Amino acid sequence: MGCGGSTPTKEDVSKQRSTQQQHPPQQQESPCLGLEDDYKFKQKLGQGGTGLTYLAEDRKTKELVAIKLIKRPLPRVLEQNILREIVIQANLGEGHVNIINAFEAVLTETHLALVMEYAACGSLTSYVANRWQVAQHTGLFLSEDEARFFMRQFIPAVDYCHKHNVAHRDLKLDNTLLSDDNPPLLKLCDFGFARQWEGQSQMFTHIGTPVYMSPELINSRNDQKGYDGKLVDVWAGGVLLIVMLLGTFPFDHTENPDPNSQEAHLEVWMQQIKSDWKEIPHIKPSLSKLSDEVKLLLDRIFKVNEKERITIEGIKEDPWYSAPLPPKYIEAEENIAKQQRKVEEQCMQRALNPALLQRRTQELQTLVSAGTSSPLKVAGETRRPTLRAPEQRVDLREESVIGSGNGPSSRISMINGPPNNLPSVTEDGGEGLDASRHAASANGTARS
Repeated sequence: MGCGGSTPTKEDVSKQRSTQQQHPPQQQESPCLGLEDDYKFKQKLGQGGTGLTYLAEDRKTKELVAIKLIKRPLPRVLEQNILREIVIQANLGEGHVNIINAFEAVLTETHLALVMEYAACGSLTSYVANRWQVAQHTGLFLSEDEARFFMRQFIPAVDYCHKHNVAHRDLKLDNTLLSDDNPPLLKLCDFGFARQWEGQSQMFTHIGTPVYMSPELINSRNDQKGYDGKLVDVWAGGVLLIVMLLGTFPFDHTENPDPNSQEAHLEVWMQQIKSDWKEIPHIKPSLSKLSDEVKLLLDRIFKVNEKERITIEGIKEDPWYSAPLPPKYIEAEENIAKQQRKVEEQCMQRALNPALLQRRTQELQTLVSAGTSSPLKVAGETRRPTLRAPEQRVDLREESVIGSGNGPSSRISMINGPPNNLPSVTEDGGEGLDASRHAASANGTARS
């Protein structure tokens, strides 16, 4: 559903870096009336299944932010997805340095806007793609050391989600953003397909991006037993790792390019159940470039039987994953660990108010529900939007749910997990069989 950095081209990455060097892009006409008093729009960052994401500047703080704009009226079939995305990202973001923060949700006459943290280097997709010249000489897009550095940020972020009973279900390079640090800080985004569970992490909805989907997830359309959301994320992490190294997907749907088609899902699934990943024709010639250790880890990830698949905890104990890094990555890793300790200390010192958390969720429900209508359409006619202030806005920062409220305060912290204040909906709400298909039909844009 799009996030704070999308997948800019090589030229876009260069522009984004220059932004951080005090050479901001030219201001453009605002794409969303009603936000001009608070944000100065800079440039378009990318497009997702439900809307566009822009780089903007907060007029008060001068901070650069990413603003995702979803045009009204919101598709009703995606109402619960959008609501859950905002609530989950707000609850998780400030608890981990490797997850994009959400700052506020705003409803204007024309759009629902989600204001988020900006990742200046864009997505991991563009980062890997820009290494194709290196790959011509070395055979690898990223070295195993650099891939390990990113995986040692990616896995803790996924683990943090799982410990808060959230499965992402759409982990991929497009949803993995990078800062402009050298080496970059990695951040997960786009929780539009995420699902929180109670008790067991068993889920049933067929959802995601085919090349990253595990066999049991693809087959969930035909299988009544469901799948474990945590192990689905593990499989996607393996795909992410192999793409970082070899620049290609292990299981692809080249014969059926439309990712939303049943044929594409079937093509990927047939490869998964019939072939070991090392025997895939376009992978096999590159195996000599990989160490035995990383191949063994990938073997443990790409288990068709999910009960045999390695877990997140298993990955953290794996020899390849835990191998020493070169000095420049060690220093960066120590800085990231220091940032995370500071975040955890701050979270533990704050008393989140359950009543305020519940009130925020209710306000978001009201805001998203209102977004399914359009105030510009009256009696069958469409009027022009005005410059009036936003209709509704909800502060998503942690400080908005700290302190006194109508109910008793308690020592709840994001690091221990927020209370279960997600909307009560049926299994995956209005997602139906495949939310990506609904997003494509509602917006004329296929997810990839």
